[in-house]
Amino acid sequence: MGSEMELLAWGVDGQRYVSWAIDETERLEQCWSRFRPTSELSTLNSSGGRPHACSPLLWAALERAATAWRETGGLFDATVLDALVTLGYSDTFRAVAPSGPAVNAASVPGFALITLDAASSTVVVPAGVALDLGGLGKGLTADMLVAGLLERGATSVMISAGGDIRVGGPGPDDDDAWMTEVEHPIDTSTLLRFPLVDEALVQSTTRLRRWVRGGVELHHLIDPRTGWPAETGLAAVVVTGPQAWRAEAMAKAALIAGEREGLALLARVGHDGWLVRDDATVVATADVAGDLPSTQEGAHAG
Repeated sequence: MGSEMELLAWGVDGQRYVSWAIDETERLEQCWSRFRPTSELSTLNSSGGRPHACSPLLWAALERAATAWRETGGLFDATVLDALVTLGYSDTFRAVAPSGPAVNAASVPGFALITLDAASSTVVVPAGVALDLGGLGKGLTADMLVAGLLERGATSVMISAGGDIRVGGPGPDDDDAWMTEVEHPIDTSTLLRFPLVDEALVQSTTRLRRWVRGGVELHHLIDPRTGWPAETGLAAVVVTGPQAWRAEAMAKAALIAGEREGLALLARVGHDGWLVRDDATVVATADVAGDLPSTQEGAHAG
């Protein structure tokens, strides 16, 4: 999934937990990574419109992608892969050329074209359409690893999947929480410290994965309405919620929506979050505005 992962687990058999988590992450990677030509997702993307009988793992991810698409009014759309490739993000980010000739935006077909048949767990992706699960895959990986480790006897677990945090079981801090510190995406100060209890905290940002084509700086968060990197005055969105996969989808959609619509989206779907503007100031949903450091200028509740 093009990201580093970290694991902390407490219990009676720590090495077994680590071994299982490594094997399970490999299994998930082989299912839904767009960077592996042999993954099940890559096989689906090359199916040419033929029905594909999904494994339970791929079906679980696609069901969630469909849910996120509906809940965000199409702002989270897994059919952005061709747009990303056209803009130059065709391989893992380490392999993306930092600069190159000018490119044009590619249209995003839209998840409405994807047919999911729950009765048979089959999916049809039309020829010329390709899926990228992106951050939703990272978040779902974190969710599944935490659940699997707790089922195997771990008492407390923390997973960081490319910076997406998911915790389960009592944490080491006050009130059995995991006090999680988030770095400001612009000036590397502490953006916030937030206590997590059996939940997730994720960040979607335009500041990390950037490259240049034709003298224009691009990033990987594609607005499906334009096929072009979103430019809404927001540098990042941090979201907390019970599940990392859903928080990931909502963070990306809120960033693409922009400040006003993004706050409204988070309120509508019942997630709290912090929206970092390009000028480094922050606006937060009402319930979590108080978690920002008092030195954070411009922070206020939305």
